[in-house]
Amino acid sequence: MFGLAIDLNKRMHGLDIARSIAISLVVFSHSLWISDFFPPLISWLMQLSGTIGVEFFFIISGFLIGKIVLRMLENEDFSFSSVIAFLKRRWFRTLPNYYLILFVNLLLWYLFYNEIPEKLYLYFVYLQNLSYNAPDFYRISWSLAVEQFCYIIGPCTLLLLVKIFPNANRKQLFLGMSLFMIVLFFGVRLYFNFTHELTSLNQWNESLRKVTIYRLDAIYFGFVLFYLYSNNFIASKWNLNLFFIGILGIFTLHILIFVFGIQYERHQFFFNVFYLPLNSISICLTIPFLVTIKLKNVFFLKCVALLSVISYSVYLLHYTVILHTMKVLFPSENLRGFYLFVYTFSYWFLVLFLSYLLYRFFEKPMTNLREKKMIN
Repeated sequence: MFGLAIDLNKRMHGLDIARSIAISLVVFSHSLWISDFFPPLISWLMQLSGTIGVEFFFIISGFLIGKIVLRMLENEDFSFSSVIAFLKRRWFRTLPNYYLILFVNLLLWYLFYNEIPEKLYLYFVYLQNLSYNAPDFYRISWSLAVEQFCYIIGPCTLLLLVKIFPNANRKQLFLGMSLFMIVLFFGVRLYFNFTHELTSLNQWNESLRKVTIYRLDAIYFGFVLFYLYSNNFIASKWNLNLFFIGILGIFTLHILIFVFGIQYERHQFFFNVFYLPLNSISICLTIPFLVTIKLKNVFFLKCVALLSVISYSVYLLHYTVILHTMKVLFPSENLRGFYLFVYTFSYWFLVLFLSYLLYRFFEKPMTNLREKKMIN
């Protein structure tokens, strides 16, 4: 489709659908920055959608990367060189796009504001939001930092465990490491709750949800899910029921927040400690059913697969490059009605078009280069 050869037989249709919905939710959420004059219902949905979309990406990534890590761990030759090879492949997949858009952001920032962003050097090593909220520059990179550190810490911890317990069952080591990370960072957020006084959900969003040290369990929920799924702890007959329970959990969490007035100011402990893991568990419950989906509408599947494969490019471009540039060149804060929707749909079209170009002419060639023997 559109010059890209996508083999639908090799793809998990349900995960493509989930990834497409997740990136759409993120773009939809950030569209709220365009103007304060969206209709109330749309504005409410925009506030609701962003967190769900990003957390879906964390779980999907953990599920898929967990499969790779477990397979690597079970290999008799598992060693430091195995971990380096794994990281090399991950970095070759993620870093070229990341650094390209980092430089594009830097150029735009300098052109717009005639200054170099503060603490720019931190972005080159994913430390911009390690223990505190990142500056305004390259805002969406916070979640990429969380993923990168998870991919480093997990395999390195497993390597250490194999050295300490050489005769241990490696599947159990994988599960034990993943559960330990979840419990550890649950404790870190518990510590945060007793040592920080925040006054709003926005402060929570910037000071906890987007800070790496408090989110390093996010991917490991996906690891645990893959372990349970691959070892048949989740019977296929449960998949649909679990899916509906997960969807109910997601909507219940957010209905509590936005409809019934469960606000941060009065329920800090819930938000600091329980909200994020409950959201992750709810999303996990939807994945076993999604993995098994097989659809026959070829056109729909191609559209979904295309949006899925360009989702990383969409994520990198949509906010700090495309929307930022549009708002600087064509301020939109006071737009209403027809003109607001024209602006919004134009933004969405540009996101899809430019992301497709970035994927086809840069991201995909770099991924193909990774597959060459010299990279492997």
